[in-house]
Amino acid sequence: HNVRQCNTCNSVTQCKAMVTAADGATFEAPAVMIAAGAGAFGFNRPPLDGIENYEGKAVFYAVTDRERFRGKRLVVAGGGDSAVDWALALADCAARVTVVHRRARFRAAPDSVARLKALAAEDRLDLAIPWRLEALEGDGERLRAVALSDLDGRSRRVEADALLAFYGLATTLGPVAEWGLDRDGARIAVDPATCATNLPGVFAIGDVAHYSGKLKLILTGFAEAAAAAHAAFPLARGGAAPRFEYSTAKGLPDAPLPS
Repeated sequence: HNVRQCNTCNSVTQCKAMVTAADGATFEAPAVMIAAGAGAFGFNRPPLDGIENYEGKAVFYAVTDRERFRGKRLVVAGGGDSAVDWALALADCAARVTVVHRRARFRAAPDSVARLKALAAEDRLDLAIPWRLEALEGDGERLRAVALSDLDGRSRRVEADALLAFYGLATTLGPVAEWGLDRDGARIAVDPATCATNLPGVFAIGDVAHYSGKLKLILTGFAEAAAAAHAAFPLARGGAAPRFEYSTAKGLPDAPLPS
């Protein structure tokens, strides 16, 4: 949940880093290793004022129960497979489906797009193209309509009970983004030689770590773990240098090998 340096000396090389978990538990450590991917995946949220109030009630980013939308007026936003496929699947279930996309060309499978346009030609659903979401109208829980706009400054209003927004997924670092670490987007900037971050005693390895020439491979992650461990050793052992050994020079273990 949070990581900070010692308030007294502002350095984990002399004291320790304080790590606070989401449940409030705190831990002291001479070094902190952030071993993570590029972040957790979450749905891309349309930039509409107050949309958070409607989420789960009138605004949805995925469909888990088709029957929930039976007899409802739906606005389906997006131009990919998810938007097109669900518009097709809900056309005979919902009272009315309006597909909103900001450009005439869809990214979905050509056959699905052809079926979508055929339903529109038969007046079984509506296509709002090229339009984009502008605002939500409602009481903060129940939706009445979705306001749209286009590049020419025109506006229109579509009465709706629910908005299904399919704008793909994005990665987020969650609380890590608030730790004061130097970042490059959703990645943490590190020294490629040690995987050290800008915070003393805090290291990052794996896909979350970023430096010039980084290769996102499991092999790279193992190498980063070794480099960070060697750099963290003096912090944990009062400045003592790590003893570097090669596995090929250590010989066989004393214990007998299994037959």
